[in-house]
Amino acid sequence: MAGLAERHGLRLVFTVELVAGPQVSKLAVAQHISEHDAVAVIVPSFGHADAVRQVVTGAAALITPVRVYPRGYRWPALEAGGQL
Repeated sequence: MAGLAERHGLRLVFTVELVAGPQVSKLAVAQHISEHDAVAVIVPSFGHADAVRQVVTGAAALITPVRVYPRGYRWPALEAGGQL
């Protein structure tokens, strides 16, 4: 994770491992972003952030090994019964 942070000119400050349901995870992520004044959340894969992606990009950038989702990124809306 530190290498991924460095690749984007960032410094890894805090690591969080969540083993909780989606609502608690969203609250915890929002709290950590706020407490640490984070400009980005770095994850080892998109799957690690899927459930909290909207919370993350509402306050910070989301960085995965494949892509950077900037702060304020607008996630596509799913149509009824549709898939991404």
